[in-house]
Amino acid sequence: MSECIWNQPGSLAETFWKNGKADFPIYDMHGHMGAHYAIYFKICEAPEMVQHVKRIGVKRLVFSHHEALWGSVRNAQVCEICKQFPDTLRMYLGIIPQRQDFIKEDIAQFDKWAPYAVGLKFLPGYHGADVGDSRYEYALSFANERGLPILIHTWGEDPSLLKTIQKYPNAKFFIAHCCYGAWDYAIRCVKESHDNAWLELTAIPGDRGIIEKLVDGVGSEKILYGTDMPWFDEYQGVGGVLAAKITDEDKLNILSRNPERILGKDF
Repeated sequence: MSECIWNQPGSLAETFWKNGKADFPIYDMHGHMGAHYAIYFKICEAPEMVQHVKRIGVKRLVFSHHEALWGSVRNAQVCEICKQFPDTLRMYLGIIPQRQDFIKEDIAQFDKWAPYAVGLKFLPGYHGADVGDSRYEYALSFANERGLPILIHTWGEDPSLLKTIQKYPNAKFFIAHCCYGAWDYAIRCVKESHDNAWLELTAIPGDRGIIEKLVDGVGSEKILYGTDMPWFDEYQGVGGVLAAKITDEDKLNILSRNPERILGKDF
């Protein structure tokens, strides 16, 4: 692991601390939107969220709506939110395994929702499933056929995750929260994949030494930045990456370059 002095003159971190904004495009690959029944969010609707993330230098916020994940708002409505802020917002289709009708109907509209729809979002634990559940098969096959990203909520070790990553070699698996706490398993999922898995950092920047461990384990080219906005704030997330003891090249890979490599600079 490379050592880095976070406040070294001319470094990304030192420049950011001075300006309060990045001078390179940031891609937040894990966002949400809308009210949540269990918590108060001051900033959770599109106009305020877009204004907030642009202050720090976020070029794209890729999100799934809270309500879409529970089935009360359809992905078509989420696309309409993106259309209001086409320069900033992109969406994951929320996939609810219990609603096969929603899955098939919404996936049939995927091309219609371009360029806003860029991938799918699974929350297996929330939906009482695991990644290998047969009810995800239709969506997994679609992503595999198209080479699409799937952002998968993880927390701890799910033995079916690695098997699923290996079963669908053309799909791009974004491992949200890096299997939080099961760091070695998360690293294994990337290293034993078909080069089709990336670790996504939501909830990690506040944990001392974990970003360094993940970079050492898989390389910064296999790590993506995300916040769970509005659950976590962009300044806390970016600050955690910039303060990590990794090189500026590593930080640029995580915050900026990797999404461009995966989806293209104009996604």
